[in-house]
Amino acid sequence: MKARLLAVAFATIVAACGSVAGSGGPPSPTPPPGSVMVTKASNQQTVTAHVGDHIQIALGDDINWQLEPPDGVVLVQEANRNYLLVRGTQAIWLAQSAGRSTIKASGGMNCPSGSLCPMLLAVFTATVEVSP
Repeated sequence: MKARLLAVAFATIVAACGSVAGSGGPPSPTPPPGSVMVTKASNQQTVTAHVGDHIQIALGDDINWQLEPPDGVVLVQEANRNYLLVRGTQAIWLAQSAGRSTIKASGGMNCPSGSLCPMLLAVFTATVEVSP
């Protein structure tokens, strides 16, 4: 009887663990609440945010992106905040005050070491409009 109850409990636990498993696909880069996502699709666009929002800049990893630093007034890099950036995310900045700020990035292709790599320069520009 004890062994049977133990087997039923074990089967229930295993079934419960299996039911919370995801689809197996890659996780989506969904920002937490209070965050605004800036992606390649935002190129040459204006993105809106509010003071206190975090701006997640996720341009992907096919290009070796180099971001210009934030303006330090409207968008700032938070002091003493070390974010673990998911693959394809270049930075997370804070919308500190109302106004407009430009996000600028450029970079070349990411190619495996020793392989031929096209000499392309990618550029990205987006405007962030921060309201109170």
